[in-house]
Amino acid sequence: MAAAAVLGASLVTAAGLPDTAAASSDVTEYVALGDSVAAGIGAGSPTADSDNCWVDETETVRVPNSTLAYPKRVSRALGARLNDQAFCGANVRATRAHQTRALTRTTDLVTVQVGANDFGFSNVLVDCYLWNPPFTSRCNNNVNRIARKYTNTLPGRLDALYRTIKRKAPNAEVLVVGYPHLVQPRGTTFCLGDGDWVTSTHRAIVNAGNKLNETLAARAMVHGFKFVEARTAFRGREVCGDPEWINGVSSPRVHSFHPNSTGQEALGWLVWKVLRP
Repeated sequence: MAAAAVLGASLVTAAGLPDTAAASSDVTEYVALGDSVAAGIGAGSPTADSDNCWVDETETVRVPNSTLAYPKRVSRALGARLNDQAFCGANVRATRAHQTRALTRTTDLVTVQVGANDFGFSNVLVDCYLWNPPFTSRCNNNVNRIARKYTNTLPGRLDALYRTIKRKAPNAEVLVVGYPHLVQPRGTTFCLGDGDWVTSTHRAIVNAGNKLNETLAARAMVHGFKFVEARTAFRGREVCGDPEWINGVSSPRVHSFHPNSTGQEALGWLVWKVLRP
């Protein structure tokens, strides 16, 4: 999919998109659940000036969500009232325990994007960046171990979360938002944003992303939720792509391997296309 095809239907610039919502007397009650991707970490505005999800971990103050995150773009396009519960570092269990408290019988729309953090994937990426090479095999083995957990362990956690969403928001339309690939299938030349990883590491990370998205899509279908596929639209625009929609290794580190502003814009468009095909 060409960049123009995605950005031409941008939520930011397509002023006509909210007209349907404006014509209705009812305001859509929208709750966004999820992790740092749903929170817009890496998109700026404000910049998450931290090496991890915490501004002050002792005071449990997390880096702030971006005003450019796709839930905010979608809510503006819909003319919806957004209750943004996503936060950096969330996993499935934290989402179920804390974020779903915002759901009620009057909730009309839920987006949920969570699962990537459940088995320490971000820590593995840091280890891969620091020690690959020379410890490529260790990096790849850790990534492959997480990929197996996405297939074997994550489904049960998602089922518990999705049942909770259905129970607390029985009248809501629920969209499970998938994740774009972080890196391209092969190692890149003259670009260090992907950690200068060899092709075997790229393939391991792409495979883990596939296993994660396959699980999300399968469990969404079982629960009657819609799945938002992100991989195709981001193809060629991963880290070191042209252009990049995913940040490479960044400073501060928390921005690394997260969608940038354009990537968040694309995610918003993909959600919109499922809502308003």
